[in-house]
Amino acid sequence: MVSSLMLLTNPYRPDPRVLREARALKEAGHDITLVAWDRDNGPVRESMEEGVRVFRLGPVSPFRSPLRVFLGLLRFWMSTLRASRRLEFDVIHSHDFDTLPLALLLSKLRRRPLLYDAHEVYSDMIRKDAPTAAKMLRPLERQLVRCADEIITVNELLVDLLSEGRESPARLVRNSPDMSAMTVERVREVREKHGLRGFIISYLGSLEPGRSVEELASSFSPDQGIMVVIGGSGTLQKAVEGYAARNPCVRFLGRVSTDDALAITSASDLVPAVHDPSNPNYRIGTPIKVLEAMACGRPVVTSKGIDISEIVESAGCGFVIDYNRRLLVETVVRASKEPERLAEMGLRGVQYYEKHLSWNQAKAALLEAYRALESPS
Repeated sequence: MVSSLMLLTNPYRPDPRVLREARALKEAGHDITLVAWDRDNGPVRESMEEGVRVFRLGPVSPFRSPLRVFLGLLRFWMSTLRASRRLEFDVIHSHDFDTLPLALLLSKLRRRPLLYDAHEVYSDMIRKDAPTAAKMLRPLERQLVRCADEIITVNELLVDLLSEGRESPARLVRNSPDMSAMTVERVREVREKHGLRGFIISYLGSLEPGRSVEELASSFSPDQGIMVVIGGSGTLQKAVEGYAARNPCVRFLGRVSTDDALAITSASDLVPAVHDPSNPNYRIGTPIKVLEAMACGRPVVTSKGIDISEIVESAGCGFVIDYNRRLLVETVVRASKEPERLAEMGLRGVQYYEKHLSWNQAKAALLEAYRALESPS
């Protein structure tokens, strides 16, 4: 049995990708300890969650003040170094670039192999909020990534990018959902719990600009028979809460658990992932909500110019449109009147998912990466 120390700079509420990977590793007999940065609460808290030992460390820090975030990150690294002294582990599993310098230091100090789990290109993710820092970090990110013993990431574009300059290529571990616990009863419970009626479109994710969140929340009226379900957190949360308070066809659910998100997606008629392709992080990222929709047999609407749109077009499982409010609204209204077409798209999506994108394939690649760390060539 391998024991893994996972490092994460969010509070793990839980993070869907981290949860799926932890479950898969536990199922394979591995022991998992997770150290997460709880920017909201700060003081050290320890818990057992689904067999994973979770340490949440401070300090408290805002999410959108680059200087204060950086200073808080340094303090989190120091707290993690102190906490790691009493922990035993065989592998270090670093989630995203803001844990990678810490993970490399721990790898050297404890002589343990390092798996880097790239959820995205970090410098692209922070470019809008901290453009100068992003420009400075890009070459450092490329250099440090090459130091990891193994790399896993979310799509083919990032596999190619992160494999540059390495002897062993990055491995593809998609953000595919695990559908094993999903049942018809669970979907029915979610519909009743949230009062979901009519034609349901659901957006579950980060409430940030460039993701068509406000467009969805402000574009429909009760007489259209369309209900907009939004869940998540972010800078647009107060705006979404306001739309939901004023418009009965908008439901705001707040933060939604990984398992509930799947049930809500299954209860939906259409799942939007219409992101701004001018944002490099959105352009090369893979929205989890699209993979969840395909796994649930639900059609999607997404934007041209982002990587996932090629899969949607290839599978024939949804609508690919320009990033444009008017086109989004027109597509949703038209789709609400074409149930048979949507059913066909959903069927094609789930067939494509099971053949090319399933969690079983992603899990196999994850476990193969761990085996490579156990027996380095």
